Amino acid sequence: MIKSTILLVLFVSLFSCRNQKKETKNVTPVKVTEQNNIAPQNNIKSVKPETEPYDFDTILKNGYHLSYRIYNDSIENDALQSLTLVKGNRDIKMLNETSYPMLHKNLGYIGADFGAAFLFVQSYGSGNPDEMQLIQKENGKELKSGVIVDLKEDQKVLLYIENLHEKNEKLKLLDLKNNTEKLITDFNNLSCTHVGGLRNCVKIDTVTQKEIVLKTDSEEDNILKRYKR
Repeated sequence: MIKSTILLVLFVSLFSCRNQKKETKNVTPVKVTEQNNIAPQNNIKSVKPETEPYDFDTILKNGYHLSYRIYNDSIENDALQSLTLVKGNRDIKMLNETSYPMLHKNLGYIGADFGAAFLFVQSYGSGNPDEMQLIQKENGKELKSGVIVDLKEDQKVLLYIENLHEKNEKLKLLDLKNNTEKLITDFNNLSCTHVGGLRNCVKIDTVTQKEIVLKTDSEEDNILKRYKR
């Protein structure tokens, strides 16, 4: 009896092992390769994030800012950089684009923030005029352009030259607070204009609620003029 029981147990164990081997043979192995961990790539060249460092402040009032971006030209593959006017996550308008790496002051920077509009300025070294565009924030439209002579940001007053070094060169006084602009001719033909032109000859002296005072900024001439706001 005991012998029969032992034989029965051995037979059952042998049969069980054979079934396990068959099940193991029927399992299909999964081959793991490095490709399973590689994200698909495409040919689109992405723009670098706007956390790219910039030499000048890029924050404007009322939720606007300038986004500095570096990327490659889609045709020539040249490195480019640009400044784009942005509100929140919405691009309004690219303001300027140059080759990379060009000096940031050549690309542009915020010269003054007047609230609804701001001065976008490009500088090209000491002694050279600072070119400017007065930009409306809402749509990126260029309202004025020229060369900066002087400004009072808190009073929203800008003195600038239109058409520098041309026959129709004009000195203009823009009062953004009162939405007025005056053509200034009182400083024409002064001694200082023969050296550096009006750009280095006139400046804003004082600004009050009622008037704007301009004066010459030279030893050769001493003129002071008042203009009602």
